[in-house]
Amino acid sequence: MKISVITVNYNDAAGLKKTLDSVAAQKVKPYEMIVIDGASSDDSVQVIQDGSSIITFWSSEPDAGIYNAMNKGVAQAHGDRCLFLNSGDSFCDESVIEKLSNLESDADVICGNVTILEDTPRVKKAPEEITLRFLYNESLCHQGALIRTSLLWKYPYDETLKIVADRKFFLQTLVLDNGSFAAVDINIADYDIHGVSAKHRFESQEEWHGVLCDLLPERIMTDYGRDAEGALYGTTAYERMFLEIGRRRYRNPVYRIVRGVLAVISLFVPSARFVRLFPRRIR
Repeated sequence: MKISVITVNYNDAAGLKKTLDSVAAQKVKPYEMIVIDGASSDDSVQVIQDGSSIITFWSSEPDAGIYNAMNKGVAQAHGDRCLFLNSGDSFCDESVIEKLSNLESDADVICGNVTILEDTPRVKKAPEEITLRFLYNESLCHQGALIRTSLLWKYPYDETLKIVADRKFFLQTLVLDNGSFAAVDINIADYDIHGVSAKHRFESQEEWHGVLCDLLPERIMTDYGRDAEGALYGTTAYERMFLEIGRRRYRNPVYRIVRGVLAVISLFVPSARFVRLFPRRIR
C-alpha cells in the first residue's frame, strides 16, 4: 500500500517540526510526503527546507482555509491512500508506516486508533462500523484514517465549510454512498487537541447541522426526531438534533435563538428539562 502523508500548516513552525520529525523517524518512509503551507510569516518555510530530504512536494502560498489547503495536498498525491497529519500531530511510534503499508484491506476508508492529547491523554479507537448515528455524535479522526486517494478526488473537501468538511466527506462516502470501511487495531497518531474543530466546538455543531439539512432527506430527519412522546420531544441529544432540523423552518428566529441557548445549556446540564418550556412546533 502506497501512502501519501499530507501535512497542512500555517504559522506553526514548532508544530510542523514536531510532525516532520515523527515522519523522519519512521523505519519505513511514506510513499510521499506532501507539505502545504499557507504563506506562513514565521519560520515554517525554514523548517520545511531543513526537512527537505523527506519531503516529496511542498508549497508556501496563500490559501482559502484549511480545506482548500488539504485539497491542494490531495491534488499532488500519487499514493493509493492519503493520511492527513497536520502541524502538531505526530505518529505514535516509528513503526506506524511499516504496519500500515503491510495492510491488505481494500476498504475505501481504513481507520486506526488516535491518542487525543488532552490534559489527560486518551485513546480514541476506531469504531467497528460506521452508521448515521455514529457520524451525528462524532467523526472519524482524519489523523487515523487512510482514505482512498481516488475517493478524495471524487469528493473534494467542501471549501465553503470552516470546520466539518472532513466529517461531511465521511457522511457522503461512507453513509450516503455506502462506501466500504475497515477498522484496524493500530495506534496511528497523536492528535494535537488545539486544532480548529477542537477550539470551536459550538460553531462546528451549527455547521454540522447545516450539512445535515443539505444532505439528508426530510423524511429521515423527521423519523429520527420521533420518540414515544408523540414526536414532540427528543429524549436524547441525537433525537433532539434531528427534530430540531426537521422543524427549524417552521419557527420564527427569536424562538429559535431561545431554544438554541437552552440547548447549549443542556449540553452542560444533561438533566435539565426546562428546554421543554419551549416545545417544537408540529407541522
